[in-house]
Amino acid sequence: MKSVTGFLYVLILTLGLTTTAYAQGSSEEFIQDFGAKALQQLTDQSVSAEEREQRFRGLLQEGFDLRSISQFIIARHWRGASEEERQEFIQVFEDYLVQRFLPLFDRYQGETFQTAGARVDSQNENLSWVRVIFERPQGDAVNTEWRVRHQDGEYSILDVRAEGASMALTLRDEYGSVMNQRGGLSGLIDVLKQKLNQGAFKPD
Repeated sequence: MKSVTGFLYVLILTLGLTTTAYAQGSSEEFIQDFGAKALQQLTDQSVSAEEREQRFRGLLQEGFDLRSISQFIIARHWRGASEEERQEFIQVFEDYLVQRFLPLFDRYQGETFQTAGARVDSQNENLSWVRVIFERPQGDAVNTEWRVRHQDGEYSILDVRAEGASMALTLRDEYGSVMNQRGGLSGLIDVLKQKLNQGAFKPD
């Protein structure tokens, strides 16, 4: 499976606090605060590896709607899956994100970001896209858009587009191919577990 390295700067700078703290703000304010807190919480070199992983998992669960993202990624296979299978995939997907992205926090080199406005989805007023520009000490800036949902007084992140490429769509295509070849969701879970045990998702 191809990695989603284009989202390195996204994850480094925007895995921050809980969503409930921003219930009264705008989606852009939510992303601003979310990113600003990330540097404090996830680039602290004094914490142990275990503590860093615990923080990372907690922030993933708090800031991203992993269930909704998982449902979108595995598409039609979600409807035919049992709740036990769904929960197993969500856990394996979280494990993938941890193995793929957590080591990248050790490589933080002073990247900064700024939001550049938000636009409401024309089909759903509870959804919006927040534009975020990441500046790197070396290299060109990275333009991203964050799909944010406001529901029941809270914000959550559903997708990220980096330079026009959607993280959710990229994984949907990759995982869909595996499920077609390996007999559905259970086959995908087996493949992901095998690769996790091999450390295959660790960044180069």
